[in-house]
Amino acid sequence: MKKALFLDLDGTIRYSKNGEFINSPNDIAIFDDVADKLKQYDDHLLLGVTNQGGVAYGYKTCEGVEEEVDVTFHLLRDQGVGLDHVVYSPFHPDADHEIFGVRSFSRKPDIGMLVLACNWVMQSKGVIVDLDHSLMVGDRPEDQECARRAGVDFMWAHEFFNREAPDEA
Repeated sequence: MKKALFLDLDGTIRYSKNGEFINSPNDIAIFDDVADKLKQYDDHLLLGVTNQGGVAYGYKTCEGVEEEVDVTFHLLRDQGVGLDHVVYSPFHPDADHEIFGVRSFSRKPDIGMLVLACNWVMQSKGVIVDLDHSLMVGDRPEDQECARRAGVDFMWAHEFFNREAPDEA
């Protein structure tokens, strides 16, 4: 068994250089504090889990999200950090998209992405994820709720990375 660090991507380890949402691979930047902190978790699997509802709303495609994930892998690798795997959900229940405009267990706050990530680890590495000693880091209430539902400890991104707390809206 191996511990996992489940990481939300947008607003947690990466951000948009040009706006609120990342809508292209060229718009991705990694927060300055991410690499050094993630290096402290070399005994964990590093698993990204990210809602990408922009697909359901037509702002981006699954292929575009996969390119964004590739860029994220490369940017982190350039800083000496390797993510093991990333799972994304293109669904959003409020969108009108004929395929992705539905409720899905793979969209946080449901636990489907964590299940898929754990299954990937088992199938590709032959290792069981130790959920009782794993941690999820995120910046939104749906990240926290996903961790709660999965029985995984949770930490806010600003606390984990020792950033200034975001302003309350």
